[in-house]
Amino acid sequence: MSALEAVAPAQAPPTRKWSDSLENNELRKLGVGLAAVLLIGAAVGYVVTRPDPAPSANSLPPPASTTTVEVEPTASEPPPSLVGGARPATGFLPGTPREVGEGLAPWETPPAIDFVTGLLLDERLDYTADIARVAELLDAFPDEFGVAELDPPEIVTFDGVVDAEQVESTQPFAARTLRDGDGTEIGQAWLVATGGSEVGDAYLAAARERWSTDAAIEQYAPEVGVRLWLLTADEQLNLWSAPLLDDSLVVVRSAAAVDPEAIADLLRAWRRDAR
Repeated sequence: MSALEAVAPAQAPPTRKWSDSLENNELRKLGVGLAAVLLIGAAVGYVVTRPDPAPSANSLPPPASTTTVEVEPTASEPPPSLVGGARPATGFLPGTPREVGEGLAPWETPPAIDFVTGLLLDERLDYTADIARVAELLDAFPDEFGVAELDPPEIVTFDGVVDAEQVESTQPFAARTLRDGDGTEIGQAWLVATGGSEVGDAYLAAARERWSTDAAIEQYAPEVGVRLWLLTADEQLNLWSAPLLDDSLVVVRSAAAVDPEAIADLLRAWRRDAR
């Protein structure tokens, strides 16, 4: 070793950078990854911080009208229904109150109602022969007693007033005021009869079921062949039922004070003259 070599300082080994251990391909991948992260971050920041766009007139929904339009009913609309209501527990007949039809237009007429059932009457049914039979029985009413049409022509029931003329013109039914030989009123009679037609027989059967003698609370039988069934009674009115002939039924609505013997005498004479 020479003198110069002994005094010369030893050189430190060069410092290695962290990238010196990476190959060129790895450096390229790292650079691409950092660029992608920066690009995504910039895009997210723009979306979050950008101002909302101004609304466009074409993107708004059309304005909705708040005006209420009223449609007037026309004459072609069906009339209000007259069906319904409970049958009174002690009543004589539900009937159909006259005031129900008063809401109809002037050019409309309320539909006919079956007086026995209280339902709408089927206008396709032909009661011509049966209505004629009712007229025959009324013509055979005994002269010694008085009979008159209702004045006014209305049948009063617990549910209201029924138009007697409409009922008698559309079905085999008649309502009359009865008087004895002295002119004293006995009560109001409801006559139902059949002329032998199928629909007439069905109408009479419905009447016998409506005023069934099975539900009678009392009977009055002054002699053989004469019998009245008391269907309902209260302090003011009694409702009696009896067959006139095999093809007819009579229901008499009388004051509670009327002697049932007066009704029996009238029915006895009526059967004598009726054929």
